Amino acid sequence: MIIGIGGCSRSGKTTLAETLVWHYRTQNKTAIALHQDDFVKKIKELPLIQNQADWEHPASVDFALLQKAIMFFNESFDVVILEGILVFADAQMNLNYDCCFFTTISKETFYKRRLAETRWGKEPEWFLEHVWESFLKYGQPPLNIENMMVLDGENPYQMEKIEEFLRHIGNGQ
Repeated sequence: MIIGIGGCSRSGKTTLAETLVWHYRTQNKTAIALHQDDFVKKIKELPLIQNQADWEHPASVDFALLQKAIMFFNESFDVVILEGILVFADAQMNLNYDCCFFTTISKETFYKRRLAETRWGKEPEWFLEHVWESFLKYGQPPLNIENMMVLDGENPYQMEKIEEFLRHIGNGQ
């Protein structure tokens, strides 16, 4: 089973991926989470925005390598989970997902959470706006994607509903 988790930066994608890994492990299944950020191209190959690397653009992700990794892990694990802001940006990748989650937060919450983030230092206002606009442009799930559950990233996830969704698609035992 391959699960895609998309959504805006700081909307809870990684938390959900880790929660699902542990959920499946308690069901005696093997599960692994892959992170889109681990498949970013070499720095010299990244598109630029104001002379800085643009990590928010689909051209920054090596989707061919990501596809190979998913297929490789799918051979050895019962469940492979991919999370990232651009997990729905590649049409070929979208064909792999057995089910998907899309985490949503408001622009205000995005700003609040990103401003509280300290690992990148203080981010300029223009960059935060670029991240948000890139999410709106490239991070939305396609309309034809099947087995999608939208989750409110403003509140704690309701695992009972998530488990019910997974059971409903026939793979969540």
